[in-house]
Amino acid sequence: MHFLHLHDDCLDLIFANLEMDDLLPLYNQIDTRFDEAIGRQLHRFRDLMFSMREPPVFNENLMLLLGRQLRSLHINVGFSTQEKMVLQYLKPLCQGASETRRLRALKLDHTKWSDDILTAVGKVIPSLVFLDLRQCDVRDNQIAQLLESADKLRALALLHLNNQTGDSHWQPQILNRTPSLELIHITVLGPLPFSPEELTQQCPKISFIVRYLIKNEVEAYGPPANLDYFKYGLWTLEGLYSLP
Repeated sequence: MHFLHLHDDCLDLIFANLEMDDLLPLYNQIDTRFDEAIGRQLHRFRDLMFSMREPPVFNENLMLLLGRQLRSLHINVGFSTQEKMVLQYLKPLCQGASETRRLRALKLDHTKWSDDILTAVGKVIPSLVFLDLRQCDVRDNQIAQLLESADKLRALALLHLNNQTGDSHWQPQILNRTPSLELIHITVLGPLPFSPEELTQQCPKISFIVRYLIKNEVEAYGPPANLDYFKYGLWTLEGLYSLP
């Protein structure tokens, strides 16, 4: 019997034993029934993590379908990666995720944010609970734009480079208009552009965890941090001070 003569449930049983790296290369290569069967397996990969050094096989429609299933997304980009390569994956994944609003956690590593990356990520900001930018070069005005529609965001992790990142997103009127924000984790290279003690008084609902790279110290300000949002699989913490 030919594979194409099998019922859908038989194809599903077979494809359920294949991993993502085995499934994706088959998409759009054999038959539409295979494509449909692959699509029915994408829910197994809702916590997606990959490096741009070895990215998944690319097909725009397939990335769109995969994006619709995502609960968390972690891409290790690399500062040497061409932006067009990053956007090739990021745009359809975020577009698909924006349609279902299932994406809860997003982590991008080692990338300099451009307007195009900001636009792509902006599509999924309304559904995010956790956004991790600790390994990114992000400007103050870009973070401020993200927070404008981050209604469900509970935790934000980012890197602050003195005299580069800026300090406009630390203004209380910006932080306080993000209704669900509970915790900000800041990795600092250089002095802070604000007083954590004063900011916690102006933003009493937000906990601040500050990691000073030069001093190799971690300090906490404000109410006790709620770390439940790390349950999404990629960012589980073993302890408050084990944050990388």
